[in-house]
Amino acid sequence: MTTDPLTQLLSTAAVLFDFDGPICSVFDGYPAPQITRELLELACQLRPELVPALEQSSSPHELLLAAADDGELARQLEAALQKAELIAIKTARPTPGAADAIAACIASGRSVAVVSNNYAEAVSEYLIRAGLADSVSHVEGRNPSDPTLMKPNPHLIERAIKTLGTDPTSCVFIGDQTTDIEAGRLAGVPTIGYENKPGKSDALKRAGADMIVTSIMEIAEAIH
Repeated sequence: MTTDPLTQLLSTAAVLFDFDGPICSVFDGYPAPQITRELLELACQLRPELVPALEQSSSPHELLLAAADDGELARQLEAALQKAELIAIKTARPTPGAADAIAACIASGRSVAVVSNNYAEAVSEYLIRAGLADSVSHVEGRNPSDPTLMKPNPHLIERAIKTLGTDPTSCVFIGDQTTDIEAGRLAGVPTIGYENKPGKSDALKRAGADMIVTSIMEIAEAIH
């Protein structure tokens, strides 16, 4: 009997999910561009001479990276972004199929972890509100003191794997950004790209995704 390729890819001991995209739309009610503008305003107050360089950032996380060399500015922006994410998470929109996919993982004996560039406390708060906290063995959020460790750096994935007590080949990582796929590849973990917007498939494939899905419900169905 031929095994479905997605089912075969998911025949692992642990499934790692990116958060913003595969689990929920974090900034659905508090848009990321608005947060980026607010962080830029803060940077303008603190380091006006750096603003021209920071203005090239298209997201809050890119802004953190752009400010990484200035320790005090990075600390202030991190604190402000943490507050913003805790507000945003209250209106985050659940991704259809995410709860089903996590439930399927648990029912089949797989461990689940969330590996995110978002603030870990915001991730955990959402999981509690969504009734998913008991199903997620570990949350690995960004390191507040070093934004350079965010994906595509494999650091967060490697930490999650170590905490789960498994190895890269026994995991699969699901993400919707090329940085997710690149981080998975660098960590030696098979990856599934989630094309949650038209036109992302090619970029995810070029980044090295082993498979592409257009719905997280496909994950649940493949596991069942």
